[in-house]
Amino acid sequence: MIDVTAAIIENNSLILSAKRAKGKHLESFWEFPGGKIESGETPEQCLKRELKEEFTIDVDIGEFVAESIFDYGDKRIRLLAYKVKHLSGDFQLMDHDEICWLSYDELDSLKWAPADLPIIEALKQQAKTQPTAEFYSENAKSYSDETLKNDVNHVRDRFLASLVSSNFTQQHILDLGCGAGRDSKVFIDAGFTVTALEASKELALLAEVHIGQPVLNIRYQQLHIKNTYDGIWACASLLHCPKSQIEYVMQNCIDALKEGGVFYFSFKHGEGERLDERGRFFNDYTLDSLNTLIARFNEVDVIDIWQETTPLRGQEQIWLNGLIRKVGFK
Repeated sequence: MIDVTAAIIENNSLILSAKRAKGKHLESFWEFPGGKIESGETPEQCLKRELKEEFTIDVDIGEFVAESIFDYGDKRIRLLAYKVKHLSGDFQLMDHDEICWLSYDELDSLKWAPADLPIIEALKQQAKTQPTAEFYSENAKSYSDETLKNDVNHVRDRFLASLVSSNFTQQHILDLGCGAGRDSKVFIDAGFTVTALEASKELALLAEVHIGQPVLNIRYQQLHIKNTYDGIWACASLLHCPKSQIEYVMQNCIDALKEGGVFYFSFKHGEGERLDERGRFFNDYTLDSLNTLIARFNEVDVIDIWQETTPLRGQEQIWLNGLIRKVGFK
């Protein structure tokens, strides 16, 4: 397997596409520019180097987009795509005959390298999540008022009981997608050190007031921390993560845990991906599909994965809950 990177360079909602030069492998096919990861390189370092070599531009590497694995017959590649910001330098074509800037809807008009096609589908799917961010921005106060009243004590107690040490003052919890700060406040009041993370700027500001400390205002796709937390609490947050990114995000969460650390997450019951009546994006699971997802991670043991029905806005909602522990590679 050859690891290769791809750059999703966006400008004014248009994405850069590049046509492979004649004489190159896959000549005349279009691709997201990038290249092979050399020994000792991270994907981010590779992309910076490749884009400098291919276009003489300087860039900043953003969050992970998606992965594509494709067998070309003579070689099998794993393509890792990242969002990239063009910082400086004029585009000079070294390995390509042509570049163009296309909207999401126009991407299908080109003849793409086969390995890039799943990346395009992931981009389209992820574009559907934008109304979710807009919803939380526009409805932060009402959502905060609603969720602060929700009772999740029984689940929170199971999570806390799973932590290795009973000495709360030595435990560090990451509240991943803290919303209005309901659970962070409980953890802080119990004596834990808490890092609260929330992608919505408006919700993060409300949470800061509620918990009395700063909230990290980033998306969970941007979490890149190693061996730091004793517990990660992701209550009704990862359910907004597209399936094209969920393995990457969950692996980063596992990496962020100390050995022995505990990871809690919850999803709504269902199949596939959907938009709800409020226009929010959801990534749903059944018990079988959630267990299949967790089985892909070698460094964890399952404490419990369970289903429960709870009332929400006058209706019964089926939720899936997971508790896993980082144990190192088996």
